[in-house]
Amino acid sequence: MPSDATLDITAGPIVLPGVSGSVGAVYSEHRMDKPGWGAAVELPAVLELLAAVEKGLITAAQARTAFTPFLARLEQYEREMDAHVARHGDY
Repeated sequence: MPSDATLDITAGPIVLPGVSGSVGAVYSEHRMDKPGWGAAVELPAVLELLAAVEKGLITAAQARTAFTPFLARLEQYEREMDAHVARHGDY
């Protein structure tokens, strides 16, 4: 049961307000061991950050760090789902 999230993200001097995404989705098994597996972020925001990296406005590390709010929301979601399973036995 995915959960939608709309969060502001910041990469260096760049602020992208109201970036939409979701947490708790199921994705390809090929990247299950990667940070952020189970979260999705709108492609236009990702492309905007990549363009800023390409123009030298921000670093790749700053772009990566911009997604921290979604990673935090994913961690919160996973804790909530673990607690739900512990109480009810399933999703």
